[in-house]
Amino acid sequence: MKILGVDTATSYLALGIVTENKILSELRFDARQTHAQLLMPNINKILEEAGQKLKDLDGIAISIGPGSFTGLRIGLATVKGLCYASGKPLVAISSLDALTYLNRTVLYPLVPIMDAKKGEVYSAIYEVKENIIKRISKYWVTSVEKLVAKIPKEVIFLGPDLEIFKAELLELYKGKAHFIEGDSNLPSGTAVAFLGLEKLKKNDYENLDGIEPLYVRKSEEELRFGHG
Repeated sequence: MKILGVDTATSYLALGIVTENKILSELRFDARQTHAQLLMPNINKILEEAGQKLKDLDGIAISIGPGSFTGLRIGLATVKGLCYASGKPLVAISSLDALTYLNRTVLYPLVPIMDAKKGEVYSAIYEVKENIIKRISKYWVTSVEKLVAKIPKEVIFLGPDLEIFKAELLELYKGKAHFIEGDSNLPSGTAVAFLGLEKLKKNDYENLDGIEPLYVRKSEEELRFGHG
């Protein structure tokens, strides 16, 4: 089975095409929130690099959120269009779940962090046992101080926005905070794809007419007009 993974939940554009045990092609770069202009050309590019066409894939996986409201809408609208046109199934993956996927050999629980603006973060807690990662909390949008009150005293923080909150976490944890360094902090299209492949093998895919981004927090427009 082959699947395309797409992540537009942050400023990064992350794409990957994988089989059950191999990465066929991947790319990731800071798109500076210009996903609308860059997404389709780069999907075409990664398909070409993998020697694949859309019809050759068994499905498409999308990072559904939480994350940038604009990025999530652009990513979902694009892949829904591709799925409608090709008849391929769409699989939804949490962007927080995808961030933890590449870190399955750690000693402490994982806590991914994404900047939710307004002094808040998107986060959750993940337990790691025998290379298997399991989310053991809800998805949260909260301040760093309130997040620390929810989680164990010794955890590993990771995520593309970690540097924004690192000093505060170090202060609150008094030296017991651990941090992932390097590319394992960044969104990964291949992580989305591998997680999507697991769901696709179970025939766990989305209704194209009903799927919505996982915002966790209401958008500015919803707050302004009292929707939701």
